[in-house]
Amino acid sequence: MNEKVLVLNGSFCEIPIIQEAKKLGYYVITTGNMPELVGHKYADEYIKADYSDKEQILKLVKEKNINQILSCANDFGVLTAAYVAEKMGWSGHDPYKTAELLHHKDKFKKYTYEHQIPSPHSVAFTNQTEAKKYVQNTEYPIIVKAADLTGGKGICKAENFEEALKAIENAFERSRDKHIVIEPYITGTQHTLVTFLCNKKIVSSASCNCYSLINPYLIQAETFPADDSDEMKKILFPIIEDMAIDLNLADGIIALQYIKKNGTPYIIETMRRPFGNQFLVLVELVSGYPWHKAQILAETGNDCSNLESGSPKKQFCGHFGIMSSQNGRLRDYYIPDKIQNHVFNKIDMLKPGGTIKDYLNERISYIYYEYDNKEDMNSDVKQYNEWIQIDME
Repeated sequence: MNEKVLVLNGSFCEIPIIQEAKKLGYYVITTGNMPELVGHKYADEYIKADYSDKEQILKLVKEKNINQILSCANDFGVLTAAYVAEKMGWSGHDPYKTAELLHHKDKFKKYTYEHQIPSPHSVAFTNQTEAKKYVQNTEYPIIVKAADLTGGKGICKAENFEEALKAIENAFERSRDKHIVIEPYITGTQHTLVTFLCNKKIVSSASCNCYSLINPYLIQAETFPADDSDEMKKILFPIIEDMAIDLNLADGIIALQYIKKNGTPYIIETMRRPFGNQFLVLVELVSGYPWHKAQILAETGNDCSNLESGSPKKQFCGHFGIMSSQNGRLRDYYIPDKIQNHVFNKIDMLKPGGTIKDYLNERISYIYYEYDNKEDMNSDVKQYNEWIQIDME
């Protein structure tokens, strides 16, 4: 039998990774505690387990004689993969402490402050009383975040003391480790820069604008390339490569999310993983680099230095998550021709008759679009919520 590789989770986000791993000859096993997820159907085998439970996954790896592990589109997957790889003596992943530093907001923000990396200066707390005392004399507005969550979970903006108290309680309630951070709220535009490291040097990259149109803490749309991308890369590339040397980072993905204000990028988060919404599919299209193959080679400890970029297939493109403005039962939705004419792929997440229970986080469908003109694309995408008709009951 071919070598076994364990993919942590099997949502639609992991489908390209599962497919590419099978092309490379691996016997692909997926895991996670949601057997109904569509990605599991693409694997050779599914074993139910909580991928955020490091010890449970380590036990599974040993019992099933699994040879390698791949992270998923979630920070807990990166942490588990790093932990298991370290325990098994596998290369291809950062040491567990490094993975924690990069994926826990309190640790990462401490690192940025100590290394004079432009980032909102955060203060970390593990005690509610101390956090509430701190916000009595802070300047507003502030942003309060659970230190260990992604996707906008456990994040609230506070304009005053009363709102801050509620935000603190929410963040502590949502955080698994009961760690939160409080930082100044920076007004600007949000962007993502994703890079691929090989021997601690960036060999490919892509960047996008990020739009949080319904939920202010959840990215709903992205457009490639980011505004002022060349200027931002001049600032951010050296930061990434310096981090790679300082932390001895393994080959692979490293992405920065940042707020741009007055020409300066303020880094708010970093990740060493593929994003949700099949983000890397778009990244491959605009860069020409084989990101999925590179990620698998890197995380399985293989050499990816000989991979080459082809010609980019798209210049101005992006993704949009169709979301409702309320909970309820979905009757149907309609995409007008002025959007449909730009759509080259669509992934439905909810069928008519399905129920939306958390409209601020659930998507009805993902659409992927291409434009000939960057300005038209950025202008149109901001109006998609108005143009797309959603019939709820």
